Amino acid sequence: MAYGPLQLGIAALISLVIASASPLNASFTGQPASAIEPVSDGKHLRDTAQAYRALAKNWRPISQGETLYPGDRSRRVLQLRNLLEMYGDYRGQPGPLSAPQKDPRRFDSALQAALERFQKRHGLNMTGIADEETLAALAVSPIQRAQQMELNASRWEQLNLPDDGRYVIVNVPDYRLQLVEDGSVALNMKTVVGKSSTRTPNMHTRITNIVFSPTWTVPRSILVTELLPKARHNPTAMHKRGYRVVQYRSGKSSPITEESIAKAAGGKATLRQMSGPENTLGKVKFVIPNKQSIFLHDTQAQSLFKLQQRALSHGCVRLQAPEELAYFLLRSQGWDRVRVAEAASGHDALTVRVKGAPRIYIVYMTAWIDKYGRPQFRPDIYHKDKELPYPN
Repeated sequence: MAYGPLQLGIAALISLVIASASPLNASFTGQPASAIEPVSDGKHLRDTAQAYRALAKNWRPISQGETLYPGDRSRRVLQLRNLLEMYGDYRGQPGPLSAPQKDPRRFDSALQAALERFQKRHGLNMTGIADEETLAALAVSPIQRAQQMELNASRWEQLNLPDDGRYVIVNVPDYRLQLVEDGSVALNMKTVVGKSSTRTPNMHTRITNIVFSPTWTVPRSILVTELLPKARHNPTAMHKRGYRVVQYRSGKSSPITEESIAKAAGGKATLRQMSGPENTLGKVKFVIPNKQSIFLHDTQAQSLFKLQQRALSHGCVRLQAPEELAYFLLRSQGWDRVRVAEAASGHDALTVRVKGAPRIYIVYMTAWIDKYGRPQFRPDIYHKDKELPYPN
């Protein structure tokens, strides 16, 4: 059935709370936007969490069933419409309505647009179809979402980002990096982060150096599990891709042979990939001192940035536009984009110190309020929200 006055009042309450979050008119494509993405202050999250708790009494989940497609007609479509209207994603059908369009049980174009808005706010593929992944997100109750926002409010309050200066923030579940300058987002790009088995850790450190045309010294874990078997199977192919065996004690490098592979397997040497177009790290690496040997870098696999879910690396953060980040970090040192491109295309590794060593925060935020005042949620890819006391 349609919303009654009480339900509409609760939906309006959410709108009022969201509106109070001081959304900005600026967008990322125009003037810089205030740095409230990927996180917002704890008060905005807690206020919106309170509004979500007010929805709990009238919340009704969608009945279990198959995927819902545009054009479908059923009671479950009506349930979907009611949920999306309650959350503010459904805005109705504009203009004069024909009789079929007025059927609330029909999965019409307005409902499809609303579902796409919901999917975008929850970090899902914008298919406009209520598939298994989307139905699972819709099945999360307002109380659970409120708890999620309150947990992330605590994370935000502990983070204590600076109000001025220059820093970089990477939000792992959002697969996104932002460069913030004096409180405004100057650069925004997609990332690829660690898989659940090789997680990208939270950290607060600094970007000390940028390495153009970097070499790659293979970590022991990747060496043993992935590259040594490949080197044994086809040493010629590995050599063509720029891999050499490097002895730990002397630093001497040698071609991949049965003898040198044995040294690497025995822990006396490792593999290093030379600078070049085949290098796994791509054209640019950003050094961020930390105990886990994590860094930011370019990637040959640009197609991965077309994916919605990008927890695919061994732990390091791959960047969609590393040369642009290098330019923004070095422009105060006299670098322009042409110089950055030339350095990135060089044959030998070039290390450049970043003056001021800007801070970088790698964080884990699964809920925040965006610059338009809308609650945003992301899948808990590392299951860090599981400590929430979700009701059955």
